[in-house]
Amino acid sequence: MNKAAKQTLALASIFQTTALVHQLASTGQCDSHSNKASLNSIVSQSDDVDEIFSSPEDLRVGFESLKTLLEKKPINMQNIMLYSTALINLEKKLMKKPQLLTQISAEIDHIKKQDFFEIHHSNSIARLAELYKNTLGSLNPTIMVRGEQIYLTNRHTANHIRALLLAGIRAVSLWKSQGGKTWHFLLNKKKLFTTLTPWVHNQVKTNTCINSTETL
Repeated sequence: MNKAAKQTLALASIFQTTALVHQLASTGQCDSHSNKASLNSIVSQSDDVDEIFSSPEDLRVGFESLKTLLEKKPINMQNIMLYSTALINLEKKLMKKPQLLTQISAEIDHIKKQDFFEIHHSNSIARLAELYKNTLGSLNPTIMVRGEQIYLTNRHTANHIRALLLAGIRAVSLWKSQGGKTWHFLLNKKKLFTTLTPWVHNQVKTNTCINSTETL
């Protein structure tokens, strides 16, 4: 897989985490398969984006969101764009805080070693949320998530959102490791759409649970 393709996968993974955050904040639910794939990326031993997301189904929500944006159909995309931009800026600030990086890495390594909860289990999500709150949550400006108050004030939903934002930071890191830059995205949308299209078509053919959701 060439560099442009890996950049596209990593960019889709950013949009996937923020789209899932938007789903949770708006409905209290999110796509189950994409959720598991994004959370699993946090503890993946690989730094190769096409190994972390080995199936088109793993990034279905990300592909759909990115395709919608590139087609200039920004329905419900405002918050997703805001969160994605905020994550890119937050990751930049994190790279200047070696102590926070060490703390995050150590806690994730500890979570990897636990063998009694899967990463999408509520206990694991709570630990990821606490890690986000104690590290990335201390950096300003904080990411303000918009949605329905009934979901945003729910402890489990709030934990889930923070865990996905942590997955978003991982996605930004993967994107930047492949040479991803914001201005590339803004100037090369046509090339990006060309790279994205085969995955979207493949995902549509293989997907069997288009409306799968996870209730918190």
